[in-house]
Amino acid sequence: MARNDIVSEAGLVGALRRRRPIFAAPPIQAATSLEEVDREFCSARRKRSDLGVWNHALNLMLESRNPFEPGRTRRPRLEATVFGTLFALVVIAVLAFNLATPRS
Repeated sequence: MARNDIVSEAGLVGALRRRRPIFAAPPIQAATSLEEVDREFCSARRKRSDLGVWNHALNLMLESRNPFEPGRTRRPRLEATVFGTLFALVVIAVLAFNLATPRS
């Protein structure tokens, strides 16, 4: 029976009673090797360069990437700039107070 043939109700019931397969068996694929699976995984990973922990961290600090200009460098977000400036001021203050203490 071809794959696109319409099976009547009587034909379906008769095939079920005889316990014969109603549809053709799917073609069996050859076994894939580990190298083929690894190659396919790496190529799929390269196509999705927007995934990953490093890119997620950069997305928190940088503006969104423009899909029409993928080579353009991204500017820092306002929040990242403010946080970085405050963090730098705190580090400078701590260093200044520790270096200004009298040595005995």
